[in-house]
Amino acid sequence: MSAAGSSPYTAPALLLAMVTVAVGTLGWYSDRIADGGRVAAAQTQRALDEARLRFLRSGEERDLLTRYAPEYRALDGHGFIGSEQRVNWIDSLRVASEATRLYGVQYQIGVQAPYRLPELPQSTLVQSPMSIDLRLAHEGDLMRFLRTLAGQRAGVFVLNECTLERLSAEPGGGGQPNLRADCELSWISAPRPPGADR
Repeated sequence: MSAAGSSPYTAPALLLAMVTVAVGTLGWYSDRIADGGRVAAAQTQRALDEARLRFLRSGEERDLLTRYAPEYRALDGHGFIGSEQRVNWIDSLRVASEATRLYGVQYQIGVQAPYRLPELPQSTLVQSPMSIDLRLAHEGDLMRFLRTLAGQRAGVFVLNECTLERLSAEPGGGGQPNLRADCELSWISAPRPPGADR
C-alpha cells in the first residue's frame, strides 16, 4: 500500500521526466559535438584545399624557374642581378674611354633609389644615377663610347639624357677635344631575394 497522498504513478513519472531530461541533454551535447566536428571538417578541408593550391603553384613556379633559368643566369652574368656593381661600373667607364680614345671621363654616382616602370608598378628594381662628363673629338665618339660601355657587361644602364657643348668655334686640331658631353644615366639592378643562392 502506498503512502497517503502519493500516487502509484509518481515514481515512474519522475523516472520518465529524468530520462527525458537526460535524453534532451545528450541530444543537445551530441549536436554540439556534431557542430564542432563539422567546423573541424570544414577547417581541415580548407587547409587541404590551400595545401593542394600551394602544391599546384609550386609546380607552376618550378616550371617558370626552369623555363627562365637561362635568362636569369644571363642577367646575373651581366651584372643586373644583385647589389650595386659600382667598382665594375667605374672600371667599365675607364676601359670604354680608353678603347674609344676619348680625352678621359669624369663621373659622379648618386644614391640608389627605386626604379619605377609604369608596366611593373610592383617592381623591386633599383637605380643608381650617374652623371658623366666626356671630352670628344666629334659627335660619333659619344655613340662609340656608349656602345663600348654596354659591351663591358658590367651592368645594365639606361641613358636618360645627354647635352653636347662645342668647346671652341674653330674645329680643334692637334689632339684637342672639340665637344663636351654631359650625360645622365641610371644603372639598373634587381636586388637578389634574401637567402637566394648566387
